[in-house]
Amino acid sequence: MNMKKIIAALFSLAVATFAVDVQILEPTGADFAPDGPTIVKSLLRAAVSQTGNTPVEDSSEIQLQTSIITMGGYYLIICEQVKGGKIVNSNKQKSVSLEDLDVAIEKAAVNALAERVVATNADLVDGAAAPAAAPAAPTEAAVSEPLPVNTSKVTIEVEEKPAENTMEKRPTHNYNGFGLGIALWHNYDYTADPDNEDDRSVDRDWSTSFMLHYAHIFEVSTSAAITMQANADMVFGKGWQIHGVFLIGGRYYIQSGAVSPYFGAGFGVGAQFDNHYAEVGEYIGLGLAGGVEAGVVFFRNSAIQLELGATWDALWDGFESFSRRFGAGSIYIAVNL
Repeated sequence: MNMKKIIAALFSLAVATFAVDVQILEPTGADFAPDGPTIVKSLLRAAVSQTGNTPVEDSSEIQLQTSIITMGGYYLIICEQVKGGKIVNSNKQKSVSLEDLDVAIEKAAVNALAERVVATNADLVDGAAAPAAAPAAPTEAAVSEPLPVNTSKVTIEVEEKPAENTMEKRPTHNYNGFGLGIALWHNYDYTADPDNEDDRSVDRDWSTSFMLHYAHIFEVSTSAAITMQANADMVFGKGWQIHGVFLIGGRYYIQSGAVSPYFGAGFGVGAQFDNHYAEVGEYIGLGLAGGVEAGVVFFRNSAIQLELGATWDALWDGFESFSRRFGAGSIYIAVNL
C-alpha cells in the first residue's frame, strides 16, 4: 500500500512538472445573461484546470480566447489557444440551448489546449529538462503508442442556482418599432331611420390615408415574439377620419436568419373619429378591435432592424354589436430599435 502511495505521488509530481500558466482572456459574445461573462470565465477556469494547467488572470505566454456567437437557433463556441501572439490551435463546439452551453464551452477549451500539452512536452524533451540518458531504440509498439496524456482529475464544486433563476439566462431581445405607411380605409353602411326625417343614410366610403405605426416587440425565442402595437390611419378633407387600434398579440418568424419573414395576429380595442356621421349625431366610435399582420424583418441579427409590414385591422363600433365595422388595410416601413 505504501508503494502505491509513493508511485501516485511521483506521478502527480510529473504532471505538475508539465503544467503551465494559461491566461484566460475576456470572452466575447457572452451577453446571454447579465452575469454571462463571469459564468463563462468560471467555466473556462474549470476547463483549464482539467487539462492539468493553471488558469491565471495575469499576462502569460499561453492565452485562451473565447467567442460565443448566436447563429439562428443555436450557439457557436470558438476557443483559440494563443502563443506568442499567434493562434496555434482552436476548436469549435455547438450548443442548441443554454442548458448545454457549459458542456460545449468546457469541451471547446479542453480541445483547444490539447495541442499545447503535446507541444510543451516535446519542448521539454528537446530542452534542458530532458533526461540525461536517452532511451533504447524504440520498438514498433512503442512508436505507435501515443504520447502520455495528463489524466489527473480536478474536483470542481459548482453552486447550483435556484430553478426560478434559470429564466434569467434565456437570451431575449426587445425592440421599439416606428413606421410610416399608407392605408385603404372604409367606414360602415348606415341606414337612415324612416321615422326620423332628419336622419340620413351614410354609404360605405373607401379612402386612402396616411398611416402611423408603433410596436413593442418582445422576442421570447428565435422564432416567436409577443407584440403590442398601435396603428393610426388619418384622412383630412371633406370626410375626415382618424382610425386607431391598439392590439396585443404575437408573431411567428418563418425562419430565424438575417432576413426573417413573419406573420401574426392581435386583439384589443380601437377608436374612430369620423365626420361621415356628423348629420346623424355620431362622431366617435369605440369598441373591440382585431387584426392580422405579415411582413419581413431585415438585419434581424442586428441591434437595429428594418421591417416591411402589411396589416389588416377591424374596429367594431360599440361593444354589443358587430354590424357597425370600420376597417383598414395598411402597408408600412419601420425601424426597430
